Amino acid sequence: MKKILLMSCIIIFIHNLVISQELHVPADIYKIMEKSDISYQLDLLKSEVQIPDRTEKLNYNNQYRKIENGTLLTYNYSLTEEINQILSNGEKLFHEKNFVEARNEYLKVLEKDSTLYNVMTYIGQTYGIEKNYEKAIEWYTKTIKANYIDYMAHWFLADIYITIGENDLALNEIVIANILNRNNPRLKKSLKGILINNKMDTLDWTFNPQMTIDSIAKNNIKVSAKEEWLGYALAKSVWLFEPGYREKMGASKSEISITEEKECLLCLISIIDDEIIKKHPEFTTLQNSVNEGMIDEYIFYEIILPDYPFVAYQLPESFIDNIKDYVIKVRGSKM
Repeated sequence: MKKILLMSCIIIFIHNLVISQELHVPADIYKIMEKSDISYQLDLLKSEVQIPDRTEKLNYNNQYRKIENGTLLTYNYSLTEEINQILSNGEKLFHEKNFVEARNEYLKVLEKDSTLYNVMTYIGQTYGIEKNYEKAIEWYTKTIKANYIDYMAHWFLADIYITIGENDLALNEIVIANILNRNNPRLKKSLKGILINNKMDTLDWTFNPQMTIDSIAKNNIKVSAKEEWLGYALAKSVWLFEPGYREKMGASKSEISITEEKECLLCLISIIDDEIIKKHPEFTTLQNSVNEGMIDEYIFYEIILPDYPFVAYQLPESFIDNIKDYVIKVRGSKM
């Protein structure tokens, strides 16, 4: 089995979730820039920054995780030649719509290796297609209990719940699936449908800072930003280029820091008025997340997971549940 080496990153994430760091406001950032050996050139951004293409940033249902010595570890599934052949037979039968025989093949796989939890999801699918919803729920639930990060089990369980009229349960499961695979377009479509069914906001905005920060010469940084994004851009430029600043704030050069995002967001929200906030859903949601005490959840869902979806596989269930609550209560509030 090949271990997925994400632990160095995720330890930092969890560390930043529980350790409070004194944050700087815009006035502090200005002072740092004024005293710096670096020359920061400020300019208004004239063109729109396009949303990044994240179509290739997807998670796949080929991993499972377990707790070892109190640490979450993620592994790739490993198939023997024999199991691979049985599984291929099952897939062939499934595509031929012979769901009973396909299920029998999947059960044979589990007899050979009970840790191939994604095969439990396939079994649930066969029951779901046959409209045996009770058995489908049983198998999806079994999968989730064994391997919480199986986003397909959450997704298909949500489909069953919406079919049988359990709208709240469907919403919980589809949001968790979306957290576990943030950029999957088909999953997003399912999420939107279930949000509509629950009469909730479906505005699909993206956190997309309107700024560019470039090193144009030695010790010379050009910061261009739309007026409303200026506070965020200035703080971000200091984090990116000010010598020793990241380390002073408790982060290394290469890691993604929650403290960095919190400080940049603080500088963003501190210098824009209520009218500007109302015009931008990302600002309104940010303000509401602060009011609800869900700023960490906002940062993960809106900023980190779109660029690093694999990080979701290393988050504790309790924090994934917190993000789910943020999506439902703050981002997707009732219309």
